[in-house]
Amino acid sequence: MGENLKQTKDEVSLFLFITFLITFLMGGFMLYVHKTMINVNLATFAEVQMFYPAFVVIALKMFYYKEEINNNILIFYKIYIGLFIISFAIQILGVFLFPHKLEIIQAIVLSIFSIVTFSLVIKNKENCFEKINMVFGKNFKMVIILAVIFFILKLVVSLVYAILPGQVFSISGNDISKTILSIITIPINIVLIWIMFFGEEFAWRGYLQPRLQVMFGKKLGVIILGFIWGFWHFPLCFMLYSPATPILCVISHVFYCTIIGVFLGYVYMKTGNLWSVIIIHIINNSSLSAGAGYGAILTLKDVAISILLFAIVYLPFIFTKEYKADKNEFNIQE
Repeated sequence: MGENLKQTKDEVSLFLFITFLITFLMGGFMLYVHKTMINVNLATFAEVQMFYPAFVVIALKMFYYKEEINNNILIFYKIYIGLFIISFAIQILGVFLFPHKLEIIQAIVLSIFSIVTFSLVIKNKENCFEKINMVFGKNFKMVIILAVIFFILKLVVSLVYAILPGQVFSISGNDISKTILSIITIPINIVLIWIMFFGEEFAWRGYLQPRLQVMFGKKLGVIILGFIWGFWHFPLCFMLYSPATPILCVISHVFYCTIIGVFLGYVYMKTGNLWSVIIIHIINNSSLSAGAGYGAILTLKDVAISILLFAIVYLPFIFTKEYKADKNEFNIQE
């Protein structure tokens, strides 16, 4: 057990080092673009950044355990690596060669790869995707129930913000209507953009969560994961989300990701299905978020209210039975 735990710690350390190295190197390039190229939509950097974590996980798995990986999973992994390389190249070259078409080209590439990989997962030859908790129909009823619960909780948060005039997070009735209508696009987005959200959830929930929970226990492991996930947004806070108040943005993201991570951790343990957190992540990004969007100017009051509200809504899930089992009971799947 001691040797396995040491190997787990070594792999986690390597994963974090490579993931943050890529993130901050691209963050430096993003800073250059931010300072010198006003005609580039920096939102494309955020989209490509979502691919980094899963790319690192897949690279590590193929390096350490390639002989143990099912051939169908290996094909899926290789396609994902191709998506990462192409998207990375398009982002770097596109800001110079076709800045006005960068967003649409990335969207086309994303949709093509999402459709191809979605078809592979749905076919699930030899039930191979069960090994990485990616069987679409697994605990499907519970997946849908938890997705609906998340949407309702998100709507409640939005309604509370709507009655808080004067806040940067204040939300209008029209915004809430758009949030409700956005649920219609979720099935389409699952097919067309799911692979982008896989880029985060395969790494954060599928890979890192069980390892941190073995190392630190179920509750503390998820809290540490939330801090890591939130801090990973550091470059985006400085150049995209809130360039005028980046420190407050980082603080806000660290708390938000830690708190919402408690709910996502609960969902993943409850369903044992990575699709559950992918779908919830899509709902979160497709509907109204608890933020003012890109370029927001935050105040300490805004951040405090946001943290308090999310803590009230999502932190109670840490007291569910899924978080009460002993840390050694959590199975790490390779």
